[in-house]
Amino acid sequence: MTLLMSTGHEPSRIVDVPARMSDRTIRIVTESLRTVAPTALVVRVSVSEPESLWLARAYGQDGAEVQLPFGVDEALARWVACDQPGRDWRLQHDIDLSTGIVTAAGSIRALATTGR
Repeated sequence: MTLLMSTGHEPSRIVDVPARMSDRTIRIVTESLRTVAPTALVVRVSVSEPESLWLARAYGQDGAEVQLPFGVDEALARWVACDQPGRDWRLQHDIDLSTGIVTAAGSIRALATTGR
């Protein structure tokens, strides 16, 4: 979920709150990726404006991009976005495929590459 926060001393800023996808969406996403991108651990999702083109990229343990077949990326991105409608998808978000946690882009991938 994306929240707009203000402390009164600074301009409002967008804060991304980690949240877990529904069990159904986690199952659909992981089962879909198991056959086409079995090494994927993290998926990054966003939408580009003004075309409303949904994008998804998968990353493996070493942080390298895992190629997704044509069409899978957009379908996957839309599925995740429907599960989390309160997010600002113009900002990139990462999904940890082992937990279903959705958070700001980069935080999960950084953990995967450092082994934490």
